[in-house]
Amino acid sequence: MLGRLIEQFIAKIYIRVVAFWLALKAKQLPAAAIILTVLMVSYALAPIDLIPDFIPIIGYLDELVIIPALLYLINLITKKSITEKYMDIAIHHIKNQSKPTFTLGAIIVVLSWILIGIIVAFLME
Repeated sequence: MLGRLIEQFIAKIYIRVVAFWLALKAKQLPAAAIILTVLMVSYALAPIDLIPDFIPIIGYLDELVIIPALLYLINLITKKSITEKYMDIAIHHIKNQSKPTFTLGAIIVVLSWILIGIIVAFLME
């Protein structure tokens, strides 16, 4: 039962991620939402994670907290009509297209790792 609820929660999050990704590509988001959406999509659709999933609990916890939090903020500043329109488009897209990717997301994640490494090295001196 709990596993099914988690699957439904993740499916809803995935649809919203794709919806805002499509709205971003169509240039339908307000300026503040663009910035948050680029961050969210970079994290959600990147082929690699900031915290790898093989790390128990924390590997998935980041995706269950960071992405929904960003989605919540994006949803607050985006018109409901835009959100609804792109949710419908996202559902159709997911059924008929391959999984979206965001190459810039991988670059941002790798740069984040490098920045974290530099900060840790600096703090250990």
